[in-house]
Amino acid sequence: MKTYRFKLSVAATVGCVAGILLGLAGIGVTAYRIYKYGFSSAQLIIQHVVVLLVSALAIAVFAAILIRSVYKLTDKTLVLWFGFIKSEYKIADIEAVHLFTKTNKLVLYFKDEKYTVIVVKPEWYRELTQEIIARNKNIRYDVSTDDKDETDA
Repeated sequence: MKTYRFKLSVAATVGCVAGILLGLAGIGVTAYRIYKYGFSSAQLIIQHVVVLLVSALAIAVFAAILIRSVYKLTDKTLVLWFGFIKSEYKIADIEAVHLFTKTNKLVLYFKDEKYTVIVVKPEWYRELTQEIIARNKNIRYDVSTDDKDETDA
């Protein structure tokens, strides 16, 4: 099984780190409020519980995105893990792999007229494409140096 890390933009990485820090701050502020005010009313108890749950959820989701955003290539499937979300694509259903060099995007086209864009380091495009094609010899591989293919319909 070969693994390729998802390439997050700088803004997405900063957003995830900010989300984790906000979650930690939410837990810290709530812990301080519990220490200072205790559980003096039902409304305060509900506020504390909700803030703690939302903060913990934010930490879990953003950490999962940073840690477990990968493509895993097995003999029969390409598995995309984006945090807690898992998508599986059968290698047998892939019709074509197309590399758009102008926009630096690798796109997989499937039999059911669907497609997905692979977002990994551009240096890995060649290796990933070779690994996919090695598992299904019927996959067509194309490269376009400009986007005329898309406008010449």
